[in-house]
Amino acid sequence: MDLSPLLSSTTSPLIKNNVALHFRNEIVSGNLQPGEAIVEGKWASKLGVAQASIRAALNILESEGFVERNGRSARVTTITNEGITHNFQVRAALEALSAKLVTERQPGLSELDQVVADMKSAVICQNLKAFYERDLRFHLLLCRKSGNPVLEQMLERLLVPLFAFVVMRTHDTMGDAGRWLGSIGKHQAILQSIRSGDVRRAVHCITETVDYFHVDIVDLTLSRRGHSE
Repeated sequence: MDLSPLLSSTTSPLIKNNVALHFRNEIVSGNLQPGEAIVEGKWASKLGVAQASIRAALNILESEGFVERNGRSARVTTITNEGITHNFQVRAALEALSAKLVTERQPGLSELDQVVADMKSAVICQNLKAFYERDLRFHLLLCRKSGNPVLEQMLERLLVPLFAFVVMRTHDTMGDAGRWLGSIGKHQAILQSIRSGDVRRAVHCITETVDYFHVDIVDLTLSRRGHSE
C-alpha cells in the first residue's frame, strides 16, 4: 500500500504518526505476526515514504510496546507463555507494593474512577485496543499514586509490552461483554479496598486480581493461537 498520496501534504510529525498507525493496525489485525521482522528500507519503498519516517514510526511503536528494537533491527513484540508467567510473577509483587503504599498514603482516586468509566465505554463500543489502553493507564496511574517513581518505572517496563502483546493476540475476542464488565468490576474492587484504608485487604485484592488476569490472559492467548492455526 502506497501511503504517499495521503502523506505528501503532511508535515513530518504527521507522517511518522500515520505510518505508526498503519503499522499498529497491521500488528493488531495479525497481518504482522509476533516476532516478525520489520525492515525499514523494505517498508519505506512499500509505503512510499522516507526511511527516516519508518524509523520514527517504529520508535513510537517501541514506546507503546508493539515493537522491540535491537540496534536498527525491529521485530513485532513476542512473549512466550513462560515469559507471560515470569512477567506476572514480578508484576504481582510490584502491584502489591503499589497497593500498600497507595493505601497508606490515601491520595485522591477520582482520576482512576474516570479511567474505569472509560474502560466501560470501550466495552460498549467493542473497542478492545481502547479498553487495554485504559486498563494499562489504570495500573500505571495507581502506581504513580504510590509516590515511588522507581516502582512506577519498573512496572511500566513490565506492563507496556505485555499489554501490547495481549492486544495483538486477543483482537477478535471482545464478543463476550460479561468477561470485560467482570474485569471492570475487579478494578472497582481494587479502588474500594484501597479507600477502606485496610492495607492487607488492598494487597490481597490486587494480588488476587493480578493472578486472575494471568490465568485469563494465558487462556485468551492460547485460544487465539488455536484459532489462527
